Amino acid sequence: MEDKQVKVASPLTNIIRARLSTDNLQVQWQVLGEYADISKMRCRRIYAKPGKKLDLALFCDSGRIYVLDAWCSHMGGPLFDGQIEDYNGSCHVMCPWHAYMFDLKTGKNEIGLKQKVYPVKVENGIVSVLYQHELGLHPFL
Repeated sequence: MEDKQVKVASPLTNIIRARLSTDNLQVQWQVLGEYADISKMRCRRIYAKPGKKLDLALFCDSGRIYVLDAWCSHMGGPLFDGQIEDYNGSCHVMCPWHAYMFDLKTGKNEIGLKQKVYPVKVENGIVSVLYQHELGLHPFL
């Protein structure tokens, strides 16, 4: 009689495999639109298909485009309603609720708060952001 080895994956192994394959499939370049249009937007909310908690904020200053989490890490204020300011020699967004300033390049704040910053690319006049969910300039129905 032949001895066959059967490998049984633990539930944790299955969860890790599922998460890795899902993450790898979902994180991709999401097209936002044409640079000619996007570059005219000073501050803009970018809608995520799964819902508002995952929305992003787009900022354009001097032709540079930045994308951060939409909601302030302090108390959830809408950063896309904030003002872009030159602060200590670099470009920042000021949260409209409590005036916290976040560097648009790093997401950092002077008191240790941080916003996640997402990679942005412009290719052939099209602006894209590296993100795990489908995005749009208008709410998903």
